[in-house]
Amino acid sequence: MAVPVKRVEREFLLRAAADENLDIMMSTGGAEWTVRITEVRDKFVVFRHSAPLHALMKGAYLDFTFLVRGQTVAFRARIKEAAESRLVTEMPETVWKNLSRRYPRMNPPAGLKVSFSFKGERYELPFPASQAFDPVEEPQANPEFEPRDIRKLMQEFYRKAGKVASDRGVVMYKSRGPEGIEEELLTRHGRIYYLPTAIGGIPVVDPYVSQRILTRDDFLAYFEERGVEASYREDELARFERAKRVEGVLSELKIPILFQEYVVGFVHILNRQPGKAPFDLGVLDTFAQFAKVLAWSLKINGYFRNAPRRGSGIPTETIDLSAGGILFGSPDESLQRALLEGSEIVVTLSTGKRNISAGGVVRRRFLDEQGTFFGVAFTHIAPEDFRYLFEYLYGRPFTDDDATSIEGLPMRGML
Repeated sequence: MAVPVKRVEREFLLRAAADENLDIMMSTGGAEWTVRITEVRDKFVVFRHSAPLHALMKGAYLDFTFLVRGQTVAFRARIKEAAESRLVTEMPETVWKNLSRRYPRMNPPAGLKVSFSFKGERYELPFPASQAFDPVEEPQANPEFEPRDIRKLMQEFYRKAGKVASDRGVVMYKSRGPEGIEEELLTRHGRIYYLPTAIGGIPVVDPYVSQRILTRDDFLAYFEERGVEASYREDELARFERAKRVEGVLSELKIPILFQEYVVGFVHILNRQPGKAPFDLGVLDTFAQFAKVLAWSLKINGYFRNAPRRGSGIPTETIDLSAGGILFGSPDESLQRALLEGSEIVVTLSTGKRNISAGGVVRRRFLDEQGTFFGVAFTHIAPEDFRYLFEYLYGRPFTDDDATSIEGLPMRGML
C-alpha cells in the first residue's frame, strides 16, 4: 500500500536518486520523459532533462516516478523554472513509496471524456436509501432457503423463526416508513438492530470484521444529532432499553432487507417467552442469510418489475488516470452509498478519436468535504484498446518490457 514519507526520508530518497543517477520517469501533457536529479536543496530540486520546453510551463505540475532499493517512489512537483536540459521544481510537499502501480497516473488529457455505468441494472425505488449497498446477486444454493418460490420461502422462514422466537414477521416499507429509533438507524446504516438480551442491552462492539450490527455508539450519535446534551445521551439510551423490557422483550432482531442501496423492509424476530434461549450470533447469521435470499427472491419474482431504471453513462470528474486504472470524484451522495470497495463498474473513455470500454473494480475510496473519490483498477480491456490508451497517455508505444502487469491487469494473456 502506498504510504507518505516523512521529511527526512523524503530528502533521503531524492538524494539517493541523485547520488545513484537513477532514471526517473517524468509525466506531463500526455507524454513522458526520462530525467535525472542533479541537485537537491531545501526548497527545490534540479533535474537534467530532454523534454521540449513548450511542455514545461512555469507553475505547471509534473508527476515523477522512480525505483530505488526495490521500492516505487512517486511525487508531484510544481515547475519553478525550465531551460534547455535543466529543470527546477519546488520541493514536493508529499512523496509516496511502496506504490503498487507500475505506471504513473496522469492528469486527464484535454478533450478526454469519462463516464461509467454499473454492472447490471440499477433501480430508482421509493424506499429509504441507506449508507450500505448490496448488489443483490443470486445466492449460493442453500437447502434451507429456496428463492424461486417466494411462498415456500416465507413458510420456511416462519417455521424456522418459530423455533427460536415468540413473534416473527417481515415488514415492507411499501405502505409505511421507518418507525422508532432502531428502524431509523437500521435504514440509515443498512445494519442489523440486535438486542441479544434486554438485560444486557445494545451491544458495545460489533463482533464482525465488516460492520453488520448497530452498536451503542450508533445510538449515542443519533441522540447527539437530535441535540441531546452529552451528559444525557446515556440516559436516553437507558430509557430506550428500559422501554423494551417494559414491553416484555427478552431478545430481538430487526434485519434490513437491502436491495442495492435501498432498505425495502426488514425481517423481524422477537422473543417474549421465558425459557427460550437468547438470540446468539448463529441465529443472527441464519436470518441475515434469509434477508439476502428474500431480496433476490423479490427481484426474480417481479417485485421491482415496473420500477424505473437508472441511466448508464454517469459522468465523472476525473482526477487522474493510468493505463491500468482511474481516480475520479463525485459529490453525488447516492454514488457514495452505491460504490463501495469491490464494486464492479464499466468505464468508458472517449478521446475524440476512439471510445474505450474497460471493466473495473473499486479498490479504494475516500471522502472529503468536496465529495467522494474512487480509485478504480481496470480488470478487463481489449488488447487493441489498451495499446491505444497506453500510447494516448504516455506518448509512446506499448512494448514487451511493459507487458508484465499494470495495476494487476494481466496483460500477457492479452497479447
